Amino acid sequence: MNSSWFRKLLLSYLPVFVVVVTILFVVFFQSLSEQNRKQAVKANEFLAEQAIRITDNSLKALDYQILRATLSSSELKRFFGTNSNDVYGSIQANKLMDDWKLNYAIIDSAYLIRLKDQFILGDGSAQQSKFLDQSFIQPYIEQRMALGEWSGKRSFKPYTTSVPSDVITYVQGYPQFSTVKQGFVVVNVSLAKLKQTIAPMYNPNVTFVQFNDSQGGILMNDGDKLPNKRGILASYVSTYTGWKAESGLASGTLSEIALEFYSAWVIIAFAVVLLGVIWVVHITRRNYKPVSQLVSLIRTSALIKPDTDMGLPSSNEFGFIQGALEQLMEETTKTRQKNKETIILQKKHRFQEVVEGAVPIRETEWQTDLLAFHIQPAGTLAFMLELEIDRYAQFIKRYQHQDQSMLKFVVSSVTQEIATMSGASVWAEWIADRRMSAIVWVPDDSEGAALSVLIGEQIVEWVRGNLSFSVTIGVHGMACNLEELRRSHEIARDLLHYKAVLGMGRLLDAAELESRSHDFFGTIQALAQAIRLADGGWRKPMDELFSQMTDAVSSRKEIESFMQFLHQQLKRMFLELPKDYRNVWKDTSTELLELLADWETLDELKQGCTLIFEAAAAKLTVLKDSQRTRAVIGDIRSYIEDNYPNPELSLDHLSDKFAISAKNISKLFKEESGCNFVDFLIGLRMDKAKLLLLSTHQSLQEISGEVGYFNYNSFNRAFKNVAGMSPSDYRKQQAAR
Repeated sequence: MNSSWFRKLLLSYLPVFVVVVTILFVVFFQSLSEQNRKQAVKANEFLAEQAIRITDNSLKALDYQILRATLSSSELKRFFGTNSNDVYGSIQANKLMDDWKLNYAIIDSAYLIRLKDQFILGDGSAQQSKFLDQSFIQPYIEQRMALGEWSGKRSFKPYTTSVPSDVITYVQGYPQFSTVKQGFVVVNVSLAKLKQTIAPMYNPNVTFVQFNDSQGGILMNDGDKLPNKRGILASYVSTYTGWKAESGLASGTLSEIALEFYSAWVIIAFAVVLLGVIWVVHITRRNYKPVSQLVSLIRTSALIKPDTDMGLPSSNEFGFIQGALEQLMEETTKTRQKNKETIILQKKHRFQEVVEGAVPIRETEWQTDLLAFHIQPAGTLAFMLELEIDRYAQFIKRYQHQDQSMLKFVVSSVTQEIATMSGASVWAEWIADRRMSAIVWVPDDSEGAALSVLIGEQIVEWVRGNLSFSVTIGVHGMACNLEELRRSHEIARDLLHYKAVLGMGRLLDAAELESRSHDFFGTIQALAQAIRLADGGWRKPMDELFSQMTDAVSSRKEIESFMQFLHQQLKRMFLELPKDYRNVWKDTSTELLELLADWETLDELKQGCTLIFEAAAAKLTVLKDSQRTRAVIGDIRSYIEDNYPNPELSLDHLSDKFAISAKNISKLFKEESGCNFVDFLIGLRMDKAKLLLLSTHQSLQEISGEVGYFNYNSFNRAFKNVAGMSPSDYRKQQAAR
């Protein structure tokens, strides 16, 4: 190549090279800016949602703890039932609040208000008239504010010398199910501590998170800029508190500057492109012939076979360009293949967004997605089909991962085939390890409800007859738009929770979910007490409990909640007994927890519980038989059951009757029966009172006398403590059922 021509060509195209490089940089930064903007929006949407979920979970857990305490805490019962002379009761109530603060670090302060003597215990303890927070709590006392809800942001200080802090407040009345309140439980949550729970999720130098209450007031922010000047990219509203979390880029960051100058990048790109075009036209006119030769050579090189040896050295610049073009085409082919593999994951992700409602999707976007994924709906109506593999723990033990994937593919293919044979079309995806979700479009001229049942039953039967496992299917529809389709997905998915009661390997129908109301917790308490007594009477309440769960068509989550409550009741009872009894409970508890972690149907759970309780009852019987006091306490208990209407019945009376000290009777009765003498006597009297209220038309005064209360007020108070309502309200409520 002639050196003068080389210099001429170099000087001619060097400006073009600079222009092209500049264009590439501008396009690169413009693309990067756009990509950053999309990623920032997506990341901030996720951040806002997670921030709301974390704060909601923290507040829900505290809400549940306080609600549970107001329902069952003996410390609160004693505090609100006495006066300021009960120092020990106040200490226990104060200890309960300290436990709350220890278990929930977000608590700033807490106090209890007892209305009978206007006494306030806790942070800022004082008489109500001198209490600094009186202006806040007064509307709740006057019932002008709803209980059990979180307040907005406010400033609180327990003492005049304290530094005020920003808090939100939760107020709950006591007792829970009564319109007449004995007092209130007030818990203040520090907004600063609540902010700390989400602080590790993001870098405040890069991103900001701001919380607004339902009225638009600011609860928490990072304080780097005025709220109205921040670039908010995403927001998320809590369904629990109504708060809105807003997120965006922090002020002054490089990403924020890049986003602000997005339009400037576009203008610069167009300007540089225009200058480049002008310069290229000018240079092309001067060097048309060499450029035309180069273009011809590039076109010719595209016809060369792909197996050309790229390792040979090029004799000139055009040979190098030829090799570069061949390599570029090879890389393009690889990229296209990779995109085909990626579309499978994109399709599954889009399906989950559609059915679970994770992102808002317009109907036009939905129709575009169907075209993009080559899905042709058979009609305008569709139903949701939710399929779950039964006994999944055994499934994953029996098959290797590759075999599991193959079997799942077989199930989805069978679903497609059966639906197609019925004239329907399907989009099915495995959205969880054991669960497949499918949208099934049915022809417009078909009976949609009947067709959905037919397809579901055929799939169940095919799997049962051809594979070594079974599946349970829930179906619901018909839906004519995306919103109805999402609702159908939720209902069909929830149907699978009832297979523990309704059975596995079948099609579940929403019509079978009609349930009845039952006193589950009363039955559980009776079962726990019967197991504790180990006299063989536990089988009847256990059969009753499982019959109630079957009759009520309880979901798996509900059944697990009942069993956890039974476990807690047994634990509480056995912890009050001697060491030998606690050792029996230790073994029983381990076996019960193992059973609760691995059961599939209600019958399996019942069989497991029967074996566990039989073993526990046998051990307890051996222990009880070895104690000499059994006969004595049995006689005492029988005497109480026969003479409970006697108003003179007391520990001193029993002491004179059986020649045993009242203190020893109380101790032995507690160890043997699991409850103290007074509670046992009141329980007998209240059970008899309930029976008389329901089976006779006697007056309340007459019933009071028959169960050992000559003073009706004492009877009324005792009945309220046990049943949670007055005798008259109890009779009315039961008569209305």
